[in-house]
Amino acid sequence: MKVQAKQGQLVTDLLYQQLGDDNDQLEAEFYELNPQIRQAIFPKTMTVILPNRAGVQKETKVTRSWD
Repeated sequence: MKVQAKQGQLVTDLLYQQLGDDNDQLEAEFYELNPQIRQAIFPKTMTVILPNRAGVQKETKVTRSWD
């Protein structure tokens, strides 16, 4: 999916706004899809490609209070 990123916006903020998450895997995929982006902040307003959210799996940890 292509979206408009605003100058001065953080990459992680854009990911969270558009995808509801900004984990390391999403961020790594974002940089792979957009090799022209080399900073955490967009230097100018531009169109970028977002990673496919369906391919990202959230890590879930189970905590037990008994043995």
